[in-house]
Amino acid sequence: MNLTINGKSHEHTGNGSVIALLGELGATPEHSAVTVNSNIIFSRDWKTFKLNNGDAVEVLTFVGGG
Repeated sequence: MNLTINGKSHEHTGNGSVIALLGELGATPEHSAVTVNSNIIFSRDWKTFKLNNGDAVEVLTFVGGG
């Protein structure tokens, strides 16, 4: 399925769940936030929320440092 992730086209090959997409992208779920079509998707829903062809996904990854 074709998605727009952080403004760039991406062909998702997983099962269409947010958690599968994060794995495909190499993002650490514990340090990530996700919106789909400008709607916040809570981490408790990542396994069951299904992405659709053409969705606009924003993945924010938080990095600590000092």
